[in-house]
Amino acid sequence: MGKKKKTDPRIELIDHYKKYVSSKGKLPKFIMELAEYGQVDFIEFKKQFKSLEELEVALLLWYFKNANDLLVKDKQADEWDPKDRHIAFLYLLIESMSKDEAFLHEFIDHKKSSSTFTTKFMYVLNKQDFEAIRTDGKMTEVFDKISINPKKAALTNHALGVIIFYLRDKSEDKQDTDAFIEKTSDLLFRLTDTSTLQSIFDLGKFMATRKNEVFTWD
Repeated sequence: MGKKKKTDPRIELIDHYKKYVSSKGKLPKFIMELAEYGQVDFIEFKKQFKSLEELEVALLLWYFKNANDLLVKDKQADEWDPKDRHIAFLYLLIESMSKDEAFLHEFIDHKKSSSTFTTKFMYVLNKQDFEAIRTDGKMTEVFDKISINPKKAALTNHALGVIIFYLRDKSEDKQDTDAFIEKTSDLLFRLTDTSTLQSIFDLGKFMATRKNEVFTWD
């Protein structure tokens, strides 16, 4: 009989975070506050996450990783064009978040106004090598050589926009979210395949100037 796989301690801390928010109706402000709630040693906590914000970034990134892992497992996905691959990823992302919708309402509502969190998360997300935000084409090759990929930045920004729309969507069976994904994805790929791509060059340039060490779920 095989040994039971050991739970990633980072996942356990994230679970404590979600339970804290669900039980108290607010976000923790300090590591000590969350550590005491989850009965976790402060020093052990710091071994996994250097700050509460790093945990929060990892928490949101975890949904992206789960969606990406599911996409990678689909052998047919590699044959899809970039737009279809991106759309499939967005549906998988929403599906992975659906079980935590109540928690995410509270979390996103607080974090969307935090410029430091948004900037940090966008930077970390853009540094990931997710298949779902892979970009193709000659223009991408040019930008990759100088570590700047504005199209990738556009895809990640779009994914965040879909999350916010989904959480606000009150339509039956989230039909408006489905329409939003399809229509905005079509527009996004039309724009980023033309000269409009230059308009988001500055964001990619900003991402490239930041330091390279970021959190990853690898």
